[in-house]
Amino acid sequence: MVILRMFAHCLCFSQTTMARRLCPVLVSFLLLVSVCAENSKFARVNLASFTWKDAENNKNCSAGELETSSLSVLHIQGKCSPFRRLNSSWWTAVSESIKGDTQRYRAMVKGGWSAGKSMVNPQEDADIPLASGQAISSSNYIIKLGFGTPAQSFYTVLDTGSNIAWIPCNPCSGCSSKQQLFEPSKSPTYKYLTCASQQCQLLRVCTNNDNSVNCSRTQRYGDQSQVDELLSSETLSVGSERVENFVFGCANAARGLIQRAPGLVGFGRNPLSFVSQTATLYDSVFSYCLPSLRSSAFSGSLLLGKGALSAQGLKFTPLLSSARYPSFYYVGLNGISVGEELVSIPAGTLNLDQSTGRGTIIDSGTVITRLVEPAYNAMRDSFRRQLSNLTMASPTQLFDTCYNKPSSEFEFPLITLHFDDGLGLTLPMENTLIPENEEGSVLCLAFALPPGGGDNVLSIFGNYQQQKMRIVHDVAGSRLGIASENCDG
Repeated sequence: MVILRMFAHCLCFSQTTMARRLCPVLVSFLLLVSVCAENSKFARVNLASFTWKDAENNKNCSAGELETSSLSVLHIQGKCSPFRRLNSSWWTAVSESIKGDTQRYRAMVKGGWSAGKSMVNPQEDADIPLASGQAISSSNYIIKLGFGTPAQSFYTVLDTGSNIAWIPCNPCSGCSSKQQLFEPSKSPTYKYLTCASQQCQLLRVCTNNDNSVNCSRTQRYGDQSQVDELLSSETLSVGSERVENFVFGCANAARGLIQRAPGLVGFGRNPLSFVSQTATLYDSVFSYCLPSLRSSAFSGSLLLGKGALSAQGLKFTPLLSSARYPSFYYVGLNGISVGEELVSIPAGTLNLDQSTGRGTIIDSGTVITRLVEPAYNAMRDSFRRQLSNLTMASPTQLFDTCYNKPSSEFEFPLITLHFDDGLGLTLPMENTLIPENEEGSVLCLAFALPPGGGDNVLSIFGNYQQQKMRIVHDVAGSRLGIASENCDG
């Protein structure tokens, strides 16, 4: 393509009559080829790729810290995770992750903006749990961080839908046997925070400002899980970099499904989140790339700081905010195309509504993208029309548009999500179809309605649709960047 363009340039500036006559024809041809190459709305499906692959036993799982401001990202049920359930296939692990979405979604709605609830105080939302214990233990990605001096290493869930970090501390009743316990007594930089501390005041968990009483809090989750914590500060090691006086919860008791989980580090927008507490070091910029979910042997990457803004092919859309829930990362989804068809969605369906919190958020901990009912139905119906030549399979509990895998390749309409500022994100085939069984004999459209349906609810851009993309959160610049990236590791 580059050579043809150079040839056209020379031809058009030639002094010969023949060259000048050929120029318009060649330019038109190049424009047509360019448009077809860059804006193709269909793809041929490689049927062999639709399987769930467990890793070989000799998979090297030694990678944890990559370099300064860069960390390895693992699926919590992946081959290299110490939290993977024994004797569980990769397909089973992914299925359990997806099932956790329903609990997570309902907890987010209940905590954030449920109908009739009074406005949430921005200072209080750090204390609202955004997922169930089941969701935290099954459907997220983990990174390795160090707490204390010298650093004690811990896997923690990377969650853009939460804020305050927490890890299990010694002693901890009911904490996971797969996670080591932090030893406060072995770190001279560890401090308990009292009720009078500024950080505890943000949480409003104490009834007085007593400087002699430790700041204790309980995280309660939608499935009756809970974690008891003491608000603390400590030196945090991020790769080779150190963050002094990092505020987190030191957990001393866990009950319910949350007992299976490691700690958590929240990447939300609250003042006590990782993003806010490390703003001086990383300029409130972070990005991640999640490799294909089809294999358990992957590791992605988390990049911190402005270096993430240099990703090749990065395109931006504004990050929006909601007074109803200021910690969420809202984006302006304004349309959806299936193949070459811009589907018809009722006006205002996808708009951000400050009074209800309705809108679209991007979330690292939700697996499957959920779309409000009018938008989902319009997209699904267009998708079905364009694949009417395939034999439909029975719907599942979550997916209502499934097909028996055909015996030969077929043409597949790509789905494009249209965001504000002209960002059109055309999803690869593997981010749109999901094998519904271990053999991959049934393929489903990997989108769903919110639990319970309805149109006055959140839409969520989930991590299955974010696979093999560099997702950049430029919080300081109030923008979200997206670029294609093959980060299978």
